[in-house]
Amino acid sequence: MIEKHDKRLLKLSKNFETALSIVILILVLLGMMDLVRSVYQAYIVDFSHPVKYSQLNGFLAEALLLVIGVELVVMLSLHIPGVLVEVLLYAIARKLILLPKASGMIDLLLGVIAIAALFAIRKYLMSSDEKSISLSRVYNSRTSNKDVLTSVEKQDTELINS
Repeated sequence: MIEKHDKRLLKLSKNFETALSIVILILVLLGMMDLVRSVYQAYIVDFSHPVKYSQLNGFLAEALLLVIGVELVVMLSLHIPGVLVEVLLYAIARKLILLPKASGMIDLLLGVIAIAALFAIRKYLMSSDEKSISLSRVYNSRTSNKDVLTSVEKQDTELINS
């Protein structure tokens, strides 16, 4: 049974997670504005010079980093194991997409193995309940997202109040 001071610590940690999520969202918003400004500068203002591969790679790196930031906020908010797996998938996929030209095939092979391991974890180690509330299903569910999120919040509240 969770004691009274433990409940307060859990509530305090949840408040800190919320504050951290807000800070990350603000950083993502600022990063989006910077990305749009950079793309505008490269493609619209300086359209007479073609965009170099390294510059395009930089745009892609920044955009994928912003996606990972948003996924991190969702992970901090929902506390679902499936979301953690999806955030790791995004991070590894970003690393694979942005591999430098000079890196060897070993890095690519390790990334593919890591993604395969995450899919194996998802298939064999996660329960059907954990699989049913993945991030993509939260976003694309035909039932209202409020119902899915309410069930997750109910689980968090039960943990704190037990």
